[in-house]
Amino acid sequence: MRFQGIAASPGIGVGPVHVIIPEDHAVKDFPIAADRVEAEIAFFESALQASRRDLEQIRHGIAHELGEQEATIYDAQMMMVDDPDLRRAVHESIRGRRNAGVSFRDYMTAVAARLERVQDEYLRERRSDILDVERRVLRHLMGDTRQGLSGLEAPAVIVAHEIGPSDVALLDRRRVLGFVAEVGGRTSHSAIVARGRGIPAVVAVRGVMQHVKNGDLGIVDGFRGEFELNPDAAASGRYRARRARVDTGTQALAALRDLPAVTPDGFKVDLAANIELPAEVEGVLEVGADGIGLFRTEFFYLDRAELPGEDEQYRAYRAVAERMSPRPVIFRTMDLGGDKVASYLGTTHETNPFLGYRGIRFALSHPEVFRAQIRAIYRASAHGRVRMMFPMISSLEELRAALDLCGRARAELDRAGSAYDRDLEVGLMIETPSAVWVADLLAREARFLSIGTNDLIQYTLAMDRDNQRMSHLYEPLSPAVLRSLRHTVHSGHQAQRWVGVCGEMAGDPRHAILLLGLGVDELSVSCFDLPRVKAALRSVPVLKARALAERALACDHAEAVRALLHAELDTVLPDYLLGDGDEA
Repeated sequence: MRFQGIAASPGIGVGPVHVIIPEDHAVKDFPIAADRVEAEIAFFESALQASRRDLEQIRHGIAHELGEQEATIYDAQMMMVDDPDLRRAVHESIRGRRNAGVSFRDYMTAVAARLERVQDEYLRERRSDILDVERRVLRHLMGDTRQGLSGLEAPAVIVAHEIGPSDVALLDRRRVLGFVAEVGGRTSHSAIVARGRGIPAVVAVRGVMQHVKNGDLGIVDGFRGEFELNPDAAASGRYRARRARVDTGTQALAALRDLPAVTPDGFKVDLAANIELPAEVEGVLEVGADGIGLFRTEFFYLDRAELPGEDEQYRAYRAVAERMSPRPVIFRTMDLGGDKVASYLGTTHETNPFLGYRGIRFALSHPEVFRAQIRAIYRASAHGRVRMMFPMISSLEELRAALDLCGRARAELDRAGSAYDRDLEVGLMIETPSAVWVADLLAREARFLSIGTNDLIQYTLAMDRDNQRMSHLYEPLSPAVLRSLRHTVHSGHQAQRWVGVCGEMAGDPRHAILLLGLGVDELSVSCFDLPRVKAALRSVPVLKARALAERALACDHAEAVRALLHAELDTVLPDYLLGDGDEA
């Protein structure tokens, strides 16, 4: 029986299934006597402190095993435990004579529910951290101190409804062959930790718990996002052969770190990384990226009670620019909107936030906030190779309005005598069909174009990429998408502008070769995907990539393009990049 989910961490895991039954803390609601209120508050505080000690130990272990970048995931959980709003709300509830367990559970449930309604995938998947902290604190409140899945007695494939990031951190890599979860996503912290620890994982496998039992043979395919239950001997043999082939590539990828992304016929590709937080810069350097092609700045505006100051942003941007120098850093300005907003900006809920008050529209309607960010980026440019780009531009008028704010910001910095790079490159993201078809106009006034394929695909194909019922329609190889990419690249080059791609499409080795053939100048991918993309680029001549792109553009449906990529590339790409093939 085969189940389809989301590929969260690549690799092949084959072995007996170990089913994790969801923990049922069954928190009981009972009143607290008046003379026990302060003792109940103290009991709650002790549970928070015990949970913090747990997280500190986990963080220390991950920092030792994987480095500081991955360990910062647990800083967010410790901040939740230390949150004064959490304490204040739970204390108030206890003083209303409700017990600590119910008070804490109800608060965390409300926070998780708010995140569940958010449409942005990255933010929505922070819900798993909320639930992970909730489970940990409740274990202490309920007297249950089990330490996750660290005590497996034999190698196994873990199947569970949900696995939190702290549980993933405690998995014994010698015994956990892979894991499958009914919920989750590729950018969840559980997935990030799994990738860092080299544990194959598939998430969002709906209903799998109804079909598995301990002792079944399970195969986790972290490349395709598939889980196969009790396969026949032939299928099992193919998977084991694939796993052996992929394992041989680990050292080969590490050896590429300091080598450039140059094709066999000498064509250099700029290969950069996408990051969310300043702490992730070390990971960019560790994988040998040419720079940062997308620095998402939303973290400054979310999960806080007040507006971030210009100086605070400047210090963070400066630190990133200095650490990366002389490599370039592209800061994307605030991409806020109906689905990811800061409460202090007073934005109301929208029925369809992806088609509403977001991206550059949101920024232009808050000019003082936007200009403060622009000033901070300009000031940081005095300390490194800084670039800036605007999200969700859909018209020339929006670009001109944003560039006008840049002009005002520069004038203010000149009056203040502040240093900045007067030749700072300002570009924009191409994420909407309207931007594609006025790309020639946009390229006349912007210094570069960066294609955000995640949004461009969903807008071009008129489907919500976060709707699991629509997931089969999300097709990067659609002729409509490929023609949009070609038109954008052509328009940029006609205006002598460079064109990059910073969406997930660039992180697939075969797709990266296709993008190279379409004429894309820069690819920006996750730190995890970068070594595999570099290996692919170093394996295929640019002339072959260009010829392949021309043939792909002539295809009339996505499956034909996919078959073409497999037929032409699987014979030249390194075996360890082909983990999604069935060859024995």
